[in-house]
Amino acid sequence: MTVPVTGKVEPGAGPNCESTFTVSFFIPPIHQEKPPLPTDPDVFIEERPEMTVLVQKFGGFANEDNWINEAEKLTKKVQDNHVHCDQNCWYTVGYNSPFQLFGRTNEVWFVKVES
Repeated sequence: MTVPVTGKVEPGAGPNCESTFTVSFFIPPIHQEKPPLPTDPDVFIEERPEMTVLVQKFGGFANEDNWINEAEKLTKKVQDNHVHCDQNCWYTVGYNSPFQLFGRTNEVWFVKVES
């Protein structure tokens, strides 16, 4: 498994609309020039542009409530500091194997809008 594993969250348009989730695995530099081609039509290679992210770090096994609570904390910090972020998506980020019980690292990322 490569890290980080990111989950892109694109919230639905309203409170009763479903969000879209896209899970991504990092491709190590040695394989980036010619990554293996996916055999499943739902799997694709994504190139992300360089981006600056604002981060809320936390530990433990993250569940949906943890992700939302940490995103709310980051939202408050962003608002308090008058920083502009992409409002269309945010990321859940994990750095550990599911078999690692202690010392886990998770992050919520907001993409900073460069002014």
